[in-house]
Amino acid sequence: MDFSDLKLNERLAQAIQAKGYAVPSEVQAKALPLVLEEKDVIVQARTGTGKTAVFAIPLLEKLAGLKGQTQALVIVPTRELADQVQKEFVALSKGQGIFCAAVYGGQSIGVQRGLLNKGQHIVVATPGRLMDLMNRGWIRLDAIKFVVLDEADKMFDMGFRDDIEFILGRCPKQRQTMLFSATISDDILSMAEHHLRPDRIFVNVSQDKLAVDEINQFYISVDPKKRLSILAALIQDKKMTKCLVFCRTRRTADWVSKQLTQRRVPARSIHGGLEQNVRQRIIEGFRADKIPVLVTTDLLARGMDIQDISHIINFDFPKEKETYVHRIGRTARFGKTGEAITFCTNVMEIQELENIQSSFRTEIIELVETA
Repeated sequence: MDFSDLKLNERLAQAIQAKGYAVPSEVQAKALPLVLEEKDVIVQARTGTGKTAVFAIPLLEKLAGLKGQTQALVIVPTRELADQVQKEFVALSKGQGIFCAAVYGGQSIGVQRGLLNKGQHIVVATPGRLMDLMNRGWIRLDAIKFVVLDEADKMFDMGFRDDIEFILGRCPKQRQTMLFSATISDDILSMAEHHLRPDRIFVNVSQDKLAVDEINQFYISVDPKKRLSILAALIQDKKMTKCLVFCRTRRTADWVSKQLTQRRVPARSIHGGLEQNVRQRIIEGFRADKIPVLVTTDLLARGMDIQDISHIINFDFPKEKETYVHRIGRTARFGKTGEAITFCTNVMEIQELENIQSSFRTEIIELVETA
Protein backbone atom coordinates (compact mmCIF):
# COMPACT_ATOMS: atom_id res chain seq x y z
CA MET A 1 0.00 0.00 0.00
CA ASP A 2 1.09 3.56 -0.76
CA PHE A 3 -0.37 6.76 0.69
CA SER A 4 -1.54 7.62 -2.82
CA ASP A 5 -3.80 4.56 -2.70
CA LEU A 6 -5.88 6.23 0.00
CA LYS A 7 -7.32 8.79 -2.46
CA LEU A 8 -6.98 11.71 -0.05
CA ASN A 9 -7.78 15.31 -0.91
CA GLU A 10 -4.97 17.06 -2.76
CA ARG A 11 -3.85 19.43 0.01
CA LEU A 12 -3.70 16.65 2.59
CA ALA A 13 -1.75 14.46 0.17
CA GLN A 14 0.71 17.31 -0.36
CA ALA A 15 1.11 17.80 3.40
CA ILE A 16 1.81 14.09 3.84
CA GLN A 17 4.46 14.28 1.15
CA ALA A 18 5.98 17.40 2.73
CA LYS A 19 6.24 15.53 6.06
CA GLY A 20 8.40 12.97 4.29
CA TYR A 21 5.97 10.10 4.65
CA ALA A 22 6.66 7.58 1.90
CA VAL A 23 5.78 3.94 2.53
CA PRO A 24 3.21 3.45 5.32
CA SER A 25 4.38 1.66 8.46
CA GLU A 26 2.75 -1.64 9.41
CA VAL A 27 0.19 -0.06 11.71
CA GLN A 28 -0.62 2.60 9.11
CA ALA A 29 -1.09 0.03 6.34
CA LYS A 30 -3.38 -2.12 8.49
CA ALA A 31 -5.41 0.51 10.32
CA LEU A 32 -5.63 3.58 8.05
CA PRO A 33 -8.08 2.06 5.53
CA LEU A 34 -10.34 0.90 8.39
CA VAL A 35 -10.38 4.31 10.04
CA LEU A 36 -11.07 6.01 6.71
CA GLU A 37 -14.06 3.65 6.36
CA GLU A 38 -15.25 5.10 9.71
CA LYS A 39 -14.88 1.82 11.58
CA ASP A 40 -14.40 1.83 15.33
CA VAL A 41 -10.96 0.36 16.00
CA ILE A 42 -8.82 -0.89 18.85
CA VAL A 43 -5.19 -0.66 17.80
CA GLN A 44 -2.48 -2.35 19.82
CA ALA A 45 0.84 -0.81 18.84
CA ARG A 46 3.89 0.54 20.61
CA THR A 47 5.05 4.13 20.37
CA GLY A 48 7.32 4.97 17.46
CA THR A 49 5.31 2.97 14.92
CA GLY A 50 3.60 5.95 13.29
CA LYS A 51 0.23 5.48 14.95
CA THR A 52 -0.48 9.22 15.29
CA ALA A 53 -0.92 9.40 11.52
CA VAL A 54 -3.46 6.56 11.73
CA PHE A 55 -5.97 8.92 13.31
CA ALA A 56 -4.63 12.32 12.20
CA ILE A 57 -4.84 11.65 8.45
CA PRO A 58 -8.45 10.31 8.48
CA LEU A 59 -9.66 13.10 10.77
CA LEU A 60 -8.22 15.76 8.49
CA GLU A 61 -9.76 14.04 5.49
CA LYS A 62 -13.20 13.77 7.11
CA LEU A 63 -13.18 17.29 8.55
CA ALA A 64 -12.11 18.98 5.31
CA GLY A 65 -14.60 21.74 4.49
CA LEU A 66 -16.73 21.23 7.61
CA LYS A 67 -17.48 24.17 9.86
CA GLY A 68 -18.98 24.62 13.30
CA GLN A 69 -18.15 23.40 16.78
CA THR A 70 -15.38 21.04 17.82
CA GLN A 71 -15.95 17.80 15.93
CA ALA A 72 -12.91 15.70 16.89
CA LEU A 73 -11.58 15.00 20.37
CA VAL A 74 -8.19 13.37 21.00
CA ILE A 75 -7.54 12.39 24.63
CA VAL A 76 -3.92 11.77 25.69
CA PRO A 77 -2.24 11.11 29.05
CA THR A 78 0.43 13.84 29.20
CA ARG A 79 1.09 17.46 28.31
CA GLU A 80 4.08 16.50 26.19
CA LEU A 81 2.05 14.08 24.09
CA ALA A 82 -0.73 16.66 23.71
CA ASP A 83 1.77 19.16 22.30
CA GLN A 84 3.30 16.54 20.01
CA VAL A 85 -0.05 15.40 18.59
CA GLN A 86 -1.24 18.97 18.11
CA LYS A 87 1.91 19.80 16.14
CA GLU A 88 1.33 16.77 13.92
CA PHE A 89 -2.17 18.01 13.15
CA VAL A 90 -0.87 21.51 12.38
CA ALA A 91 1.78 20.15 10.02
CA LEU A 92 -0.69 17.93 8.16
CA SER A 93 -3.49 20.51 7.97
CA LYS A 94 -1.63 23.30 6.16
CA GLY A 95 -3.83 25.11 3.68
CA GLN A 96 -6.94 23.17 4.66
CA GLY A 97 -8.60 25.66 7.00
CA ILE A 98 -8.73 23.17 9.87
CA PHE A 99 -7.78 24.34 13.35
CA CYS A 100 -6.48 22.28 16.27
CA ALA A 101 -5.75 23.29 19.87
CA ALA A 102 -4.07 21.44 22.72
CA VAL A 103 -5.44 21.92 26.24
CA TYR A 104 -3.76 20.59 29.38
CA GLY A 105 -2.82 21.53 32.92
CA GLY A 106 0.17 23.71 33.63
CA GLN A 107 -0.93 26.45 31.25
CA SER A 108 -3.45 29.25 31.67
CA ILE A 109 -6.96 27.87 31.46
CA GLY A 110 -8.11 31.37 30.44
CA VAL A 111 -5.81 31.35 27.43
CA GLN A 112 -7.09 27.92 26.49
CA ARG A 113 -10.67 29.14 26.83
CA GLY A 114 -9.82 31.92 24.37
CA LEU A 115 -8.51 29.34 21.87
CA LEU A 116 -11.69 27.33 22.19
CA ASN A 117 -13.85 30.42 21.73
CA LYS A 118 -12.13 31.10 18.41
CA GLY A 119 -13.37 27.74 17.15
CA GLN A 120 -11.28 24.58 16.93
CA HIS A 121 -12.18 21.68 14.69
CA ILE A 122 -9.94 19.36 16.73
CA VAL A 123 -9.11 19.48 20.44
CA VAL A 124 -6.24 17.45 21.88
CA ALA A 125 -6.65 17.24 25.65
CA THR A 126 -5.44 15.59 28.82
CA PRO A 127 -8.33 14.15 30.85
CA GLY A 128 -7.98 16.43 33.89
CA ARG A 129 -7.94 19.71 31.99
CA LEU A 130 -10.75 18.55 29.70
CA MET A 131 -12.90 17.72 32.72
CA ASP A 132 -12.17 21.17 34.16
CA LEU A 133 -13.19 22.88 30.92
CA MET A 134 -16.35 20.78 30.74
CA ASN A 135 -17.33 21.56 34.33
CA ARG A 136 -16.90 25.29 33.65
CA GLY A 137 -19.04 25.04 30.53
CA TRP A 138 -16.18 26.27 28.33
CA ILE A 139 -16.18 23.35 25.94
CA ARG A 140 -19.10 21.51 24.38
CA LEU A 141 -18.99 17.94 23.16
CA ASP A 142 -22.44 17.70 21.55
CA ALA A 143 -21.01 18.12 18.02
CA ILE A 144 -18.26 15.51 18.44
CA LYS A 145 -18.11 13.07 15.53
CA PHE A 146 -14.74 11.46 16.26
CA VAL A 147 -13.06 10.43 19.53
CA VAL A 148 -9.49 9.16 19.85
CA LEU A 149 -8.03 7.62 23.01
CA ASP A 150 -4.26 7.60 22.62
CA GLU A 151 -2.00 5.67 25.03
CA ALA A 152 -5.12 4.31 26.75
CA ASP A 153 -3.15 1.94 28.97
CA LYS A 154 -1.04 4.78 30.31
CA MET A 155 -4.15 6.85 31.07
CA PHE A 156 -5.55 3.89 33.01
CA ASP A 157 -2.24 3.49 34.88
CA MET A 158 -2.40 7.19 35.81
CA GLY A 159 -5.86 6.78 37.33
CA PHE A 160 -7.89 8.46 34.57
CA ARG A 161 -10.33 5.62 33.93
CA ASP A 162 -13.32 7.29 35.65
CA ASP A 163 -12.56 10.59 33.91
CA ILE A 164 -12.49 8.88 30.52
CA GLU A 165 -15.76 7.09 31.25
CA PHE A 166 -17.32 10.43 32.20
CA ILE A 167 -16.05 12.17 29.05
CA LEU A 168 -17.13 9.39 26.69
CA GLY A 169 -20.55 9.32 28.34
CA ARG A 170 -21.08 12.96 27.34
CA CYS A 171 -20.06 12.54 23.70
CA PRO A 172 -22.78 11.75 21.15
CA LYS A 173 -23.42 8.02 20.77
CA GLN A 174 -23.31 8.39 17.00
CA ARG A 175 -19.59 8.84 16.57
CA GLN A 176 -16.45 7.03 15.45
CA THR A 177 -14.16 5.94 18.30
CA MET A 178 -10.51 4.93 17.98
CA LEU A 179 -8.55 3.43 20.87
CA PHE A 180 -4.75 3.08 20.75
CA SER A 181 -2.76 1.24 23.38
CA ALA A 182 0.57 -0.54 23.73
CA THR A 183 -1.07 -3.18 25.92
CA ILE A 184 -4.67 -4.35 26.07
CA SER A 185 -5.92 -5.12 29.58
CA ASP A 186 -9.29 -6.48 30.68
CA ASP A 187 -10.18 -2.96 31.89
CA ILE A 188 -9.53 -1.52 28.43
CA LEU A 189 -11.57 -4.28 26.78
CA SER A 190 -14.40 -3.63 29.24
CA MET A 191 -14.42 0.07 28.37
CA ALA A 192 -14.34 -0.75 24.66
CA GLU A 193 -17.35 -3.04 25.17
CA HIS A 194 -19.33 -0.11 26.60
CA HIS A 195 -18.15 2.75 24.41
CA LEU A 196 -17.17 1.32 21.01
CA ARG A 197 -19.60 -0.07 18.45
CA PRO A 198 -20.26 -3.84 18.37
CA ASP A 199 -18.59 -4.14 14.95
CA ARG A 200 -15.34 -2.64 16.22
CA ILE A 201 -12.19 -4.10 14.69
CA PHE A 202 -9.08 -5.10 16.65
CA VAL A 203 -5.74 -4.40 14.93
CA ASN A 204 -2.68 -5.87 16.62
CA VAL A 205 0.77 -4.99 15.32
CA SER A 206 2.42 -5.76 18.64
CA GLN A 207 4.45 -8.95 18.89
CA ASP A 208 4.81 -11.51 21.64
CA LYS A 209 8.46 -10.61 22.02
CA LEU A 210 10.45 -7.48 22.71
CA ALA A 211 8.85 -4.76 20.59
CA VAL A 212 12.06 -3.58 18.97
CA ASP A 213 14.39 -6.14 17.43
CA GLU A 214 16.83 -3.46 16.28
CA ILE A 215 18.01 -2.67 19.82
CA ASN A 216 21.30 -4.12 21.02
CA GLN A 217 20.74 -4.76 24.72
CA PHE A 218 23.38 -4.97 27.43
CA TYR A 219 23.66 -4.89 31.19
CA ILE A 220 26.47 -4.00 33.58
CA SER A 221 26.73 -5.40 37.09
CA VAL A 222 27.83 -2.36 39.10
CA ASP A 223 28.63 -1.30 42.62
CA PRO A 224 25.94 1.29 43.47
CA LYS A 225 28.66 3.72 44.54
CA LYS A 226 30.31 3.50 41.09
CA ARG A 227 27.20 4.04 38.96
CA LEU A 228 27.88 7.71 38.31
CA SER A 229 31.52 7.25 37.28
CA ILE A 230 30.58 4.28 35.08
CA LEU A 231 27.77 6.29 33.48
CA ALA A 232 30.09 9.20 32.65
CA ALA A 233 32.74 6.85 31.27
CA LEU A 234 30.19 5.05 29.07
CA ILE A 235 28.90 8.26 27.57
CA GLN A 236 32.41 9.52 26.89
CA ASP A 237 33.91 6.23 25.65
CA LYS A 238 31.04 5.52 23.28
CA LYS A 239 30.89 9.19 22.20
CA MET A 240 27.13 9.30 22.79
CA THR A 241 25.56 12.37 21.20
CA LYS A 242 21.88 11.65 21.83
CA CYS A 243 21.46 9.63 24.99
CA LEU A 244 18.45 9.22 27.30
CA VAL A 245 19.21 8.24 30.91
CA PHE A 246 16.34 6.89 33.03
CA CYS A 247 16.15 7.40 36.79
CA ARG A 248 13.46 6.40 39.24
CA THR A 249 12.90 9.77 40.95
CA ARG A 250 13.05 13.46 40.12
CA ARG A 251 15.68 14.02 42.79
CA THR A 252 17.96 11.37 41.30
CA ALA A 253 17.49 12.77 37.78
CA ASP A 254 18.53 16.25 38.94
CA TRP A 255 21.52 14.86 40.86
CA VAL A 256 22.75 12.71 37.95
CA SER A 257 22.45 15.62 35.52
CA LYS A 258 24.42 17.90 37.82
CA GLN A 259 27.12 15.30 38.46
CA LEU A 260 27.54 14.56 34.74
CA THR A 261 27.91 18.24 33.95
CA GLN A 262 30.60 18.56 36.61
CA ARG A 263 32.41 15.70 34.84
CA ARG A 264 32.27 17.68 31.57
CA VAL A 265 29.44 15.59 30.15
CA PRO A 266 26.80 18.15 29.05
CA ALA A 267 23.44 17.00 30.44
CA ARG A 268 20.02 18.31 31.46
CA SER A 269 17.32 16.74 33.58
CA ILE A 270 13.60 16.71 32.85
CA HIS A 271 10.67 15.51 34.96
CA GLY A 272 7.17 16.40 36.07
CA GLY A 273 8.43 18.82 38.71
CA LEU A 274 9.49 21.38 36.10
CA GLU A 275 7.22 24.03 34.62
CA GLN A 276 5.67 23.06 31.30
CA ASN A 277 7.45 25.79 29.32
CA VAL A 278 10.80 24.72 30.80
CA ARG A 279 10.14 21.09 29.92
CA GLN A 280 9.20 22.06 26.39
CA ARG A 281 12.41 24.06 25.89
CA ILE A 282 14.51 21.16 27.15
CA ILE A 283 12.75 18.67 24.86
CA GLU A 284 13.19 20.96 21.86
CA GLY A 285 16.88 21.36 22.73
CA PHE A 286 17.29 17.59 22.88
CA ARG A 287 15.44 17.14 19.59
CA ALA A 288 17.70 19.74 17.96
CA ASP A 289 20.87 17.98 19.22
CA LYS A 290 21.75 20.90 21.49
CA ILE A 291 21.53 18.68 24.58
CA PRO A 292 23.50 15.44 24.11
CA VAL A 293 22.38 13.73 27.35
CA LEU A 294 18.88 13.99 28.79
CA VAL A 295 18.31 12.54 32.27
CA THR A 296 14.68 11.78 32.99
CA THR A 297 12.13 9.90 35.03
CA ASP A 298 9.61 7.62 33.32
CA LEU A 299 7.95 10.83 32.12
CA LEU A 300 9.63 10.20 28.76
CA ALA A 301 9.32 6.42 28.75
CA ARG A 302 6.32 6.63 26.44
CA GLY A 303 4.47 8.85 24.05
CA MET A 304 7.14 11.35 23.05
CA ASP A 305 8.32 11.26 19.45
CA ILE A 306 12.03 12.11 19.63
CA GLN A 307 13.99 10.92 16.64
CA ASP A 308 17.51 9.43 16.41
CA ILE A 309 18.11 8.59 20.07
CA SER A 310 21.17 6.36 19.83
CA HIS A 311 21.46 5.15 23.43
CA ILE A 312 19.17 4.39 26.36
CA ILE A 313 20.73 3.89 29.79
CA ASN A 314 18.76 2.56 32.74
CA PHE A 315 20.65 4.21 35.60
CA ASP A 316 17.93 2.97 37.97
CA PHE A 317 16.49 -0.47 37.27
CA PRO A 318 12.88 -0.29 35.99
CA LYS A 319 10.15 -1.40 38.37
CA GLU A 320 8.29 -3.56 35.84
CA LYS A 321 9.05 -5.55 32.71
CA GLU A 322 6.71 -3.34 30.71
CA THR A 323 8.58 -0.25 31.89
CA TYR A 324 11.83 -1.77 30.61
CA VAL A 325 10.26 -2.30 27.19
CA HIS A 326 8.83 1.20 27.04
CA ARG A 327 12.10 2.81 28.14
CA ILE A 328 14.35 1.08 25.64
CA GLY A 329 11.73 1.57 22.93
CA ARG A 330 12.72 5.24 22.82
CA THR A 331 15.61 4.20 20.58
CA ALA A 332 15.62 2.15 17.34
CA ARG A 333 12.49 3.88 16.10
CA PHE A 334 11.17 3.68 12.54
CA GLY A 335 13.53 0.85 11.61
CA LYS A 336 16.74 2.43 12.92
CA THR A 337 19.16 0.68 15.27
CA GLY A 338 19.96 1.62 18.84
CA GLU A 339 21.60 0.47 22.05
CA ALA A 340 20.23 -0.01 25.56
CA ILE A 341 22.35 -0.49 28.67
CA THR A 342 20.92 -1.39 32.08
CA PHE A 343 22.75 -1.01 35.39
CA CYS A 344 22.21 -3.93 37.79
CA THR A 345 23.23 -3.39 41.40
CA ASN A 346 22.22 -6.77 42.87
CA VAL A 347 21.43 -10.38 42.04
CA MET A 348 17.66 -9.78 42.04
CA GLU A 349 17.94 -7.23 39.24
CA ILE A 350 20.05 -9.61 37.17
CA GLN A 351 17.43 -12.31 37.72
CA GLU A 352 14.70 -9.90 36.62
CA LEU A 353 16.62 -9.22 33.41
CA GLU A 354 16.75 -12.97 32.84
CA ASN A 355 12.97 -13.03 33.22
CA ILE A 356 12.69 -10.23 30.66
CA GLN A 357 14.86 -12.22 28.25
CA SER A 358 12.62 -15.24 28.68
CA SER A 359 9.32 -13.34 28.50
CA PHE A 360 10.20 -11.35 25.38
CA ARG A 361 12.51 -13.87 23.74
CA THR A 362 15.37 -11.43 23.44
CA GLU A 363 19.06 -11.33 24.35
CA ILE A 364 20.68 -9.04 26.93
CA ILE A 365 24.48 -9.34 27.00
CA GLU A 366 26.73 -8.54 29.96
CA LEU A 367 29.28 -5.75 29.59
CA VAL A 368 32.37 -5.35 31.73
CA GLU A 369 32.66 -2.21 33.88
CA THR A 370 34.39 0.70 32.17
CA ALA A 371 35.30 2.61 35.34
